[in-house]
Amino acid sequence: MRYVGLAAVLIGSWGVAACERSAETPVAPSAVAGAGNMQQQGAPDAPGQKRYRVTVENLTTGQPFSPGVAVTHTQAASLFQVGSAASAGIRTIAEDGDPSVAVRALAGQPGIDQVVELASPIHRIGGPGPTTLTFEIAASANANRLSLAVMLICTNDGFTGLDGIKLPGGFSPDVYPTAGYDAGTEANNEQFTQIVDPCQAIGPVAGPPPIPNGNGRVATSGVIAHHPGVQGGADLQIAQHGWRNPVARIRVERLK
Repeated sequence: MRYVGLAAVLIGSWGVAACERSAETPVAPSAVAGAGNMQQQGAPDAPGQKRYRVTVENLTTGQPFSPGVAVTHTQAASLFQVGSAASAGIRTIAEDGDPSVAVRALAGQPGIDQVVELASPIHRIGGPGPTTLTFEIAASANANRLSLAVMLICTNDGFTGLDGIKLPGGFSPDVYPTAGYDAGTEANNEQFTQIVDPCQAIGPVAGPPPIPNGNGRVATSGVIAHHPGVQGGADLQIAQHGWRNPVARIRVERLK
């Protein structure tokens, strides 16, 4: 059995928390990094730093997004790349919705400037909570790139995010539509027994009572690729859990 970063179902409309971490406070769309739901690595507001506001908007009706990670970095560094094997941090986000491995691995690495843990889910359209999440992140010197990753909760190892986009130099915001990716680390059998339990709680279709930490895993050794989408061969249903790209819209605005 694998560690499930989103296994516990909570009270109220929010619905998700890490099973081995304390429940997080719901985040309004205007909440920013540095509030109770965000954790930052790095020194914000250091001399010469630029600061950015990032808003992630869920465009799907069937896929809540998990907590995740955002990072500013140089062109030489990377969070993930299509066609390459997923790191342990991307694997645990894409399979478990758990960003803690990525946060620990990225902090202090060459080319990495600031790491922000996004510790709250982003709900699907029609779901029980906010469909957007806004946070702030800093970048200094030649760390002019931004990467981000969050899980598509009702998948085996699907995620979405940004792969090293260039941060805006001016103060006009840039907007990026993002696709669904497959981490290539787990078979897409679409069975509730091998999909994180919150899919059954805040996804579009209720499943059997979830078993905390009870999610299985059929490991694969592929590479990151564009996700083929929900096939509907088991517990996931195309009409309810499926999507058309883009799955998210990410707005990046320079503040200073």
